Amino acid sequence: MSNLYCSMIHGGLELNFKPAIPQVQHCCLRSTPFNINDINTNFWNDNRFIPLRETNKNNNWDPGCSGCQRLEKSGHISLRQGMNDGLGIQEKTHLPGPSRIDLKYDISCNLACRSCGTHSSTFWQKHLKEHNLWSKPIFSPRNYNEVVRSLAQLDLSNLKQFVFCGGETLLGQAYWEIAEWLANNVPNAKQQLILCFQTNGTQPIQARNYEIIDRFHLVKLNISLDGIGEKFEYLRWPASWTQVVDNIMQIRTLAPSNVMFHIEETVSIFNLFYLEQSKIWADDNFSINRDGDLIGQGKHMALGKFSLDNCTQEYVDAMQINNYKSLVPKNWKENPASISSMVAEILKFDKFRNESFQHTFPEVAEFYARYL
Repeated sequence: MSNLYCSMIHGGLELNFKPAIPQVQHCCLRSTPFNINDINTNFWNDNRFIPLRETNKNNNWDPGCSGCQRLEKSGHISLRQGMNDGLGIQEKTHLPGPSRIDLKYDISCNLACRSCGTHSSTFWQKHLKEHNLWSKPIFSPRNYNEVVRSLAQLDLSNLKQFVFCGGETLLGQAYWEIAEWLANNVPNAKQQLILCFQTNGTQPIQARNYEIIDRFHLVKLNISLDGIGEKFEYLRWPASWTQVVDNIMQIRTLAPSNVMFHIEETVSIFNLFYLEQSKIWADDNFSINRDGDLIGQGKHMALGKFSLDNCTQEYVDAMQINNYKSLVPKNWKENPASISSMVAEILKFDKFRNESFQHTFPEVAEFYARYL
């Protein structure tokens, strides 16, 4: 196999039950899903998976993998590299079933984060509804039975990681119910399965779920921290930085010892300039769990309006002396129309939320002075 081997391409599966027709793809960082036309069949060997798997076997980057490619070019650990280390299937192809599954099932959420939207947050939908910008019904989670019927079609004997994607996955019991099914149906769950919750850090783990946690090898909390202090509160509105810090520290103290942590940062135009601040905070305050195991730090690239495609020339110039300059897209070119639309979006929601982009991110605001 090649040095571009990706465990997610050959062993990953994302199941998305948010649309009317469920969708599937290799990886949560890609945007090329296809419909699951029959949830009662084993779609793991669908022919539509083959082209990407062949591209990877031929040691080529696929355009849909540009996020990992950019992170690796800048010297940072990508999801591809992390999963190659973490799944233990390096160089393996033609697997009978997935080694990692990402499940999108319930988007119930208590935040309206700037880098997110109505596709992944009921609070975003309610926030827009308050301003007469959302006319659809507020999302309700899909049927539990539909999810487990799909999982039951797969060979889960090789499953090493199962990731719950929200919404806020620790809000309510929807994902814990799926976790209990996994504990009952995945062979050797206690010996080999790592259960991951993508969480915004605002919610505690209820004591009633400790027994479920005990039935897995590890339970990992992937905590979204896109900045610190007021920058965090702006990006993860309306969360309180102090409350989040207190909560994750308490989980570290009280939760079962097989609960681990990982800090995940969404890199956008807001925080690119400040990434080092977040790293320093994590190194100083949240670098190990209570047993001394290291807490990882990862990044992924924001998509849409606030992606690094919408950097200005001034921003790109400032990043030339920064450790994160390679995160700027290789073929970047300033797009005035797109940036103007982005700035209008920022100012619109600043008004709704009584916030100030210029006050919270003064250096970055200077890079957009021509548009402000």
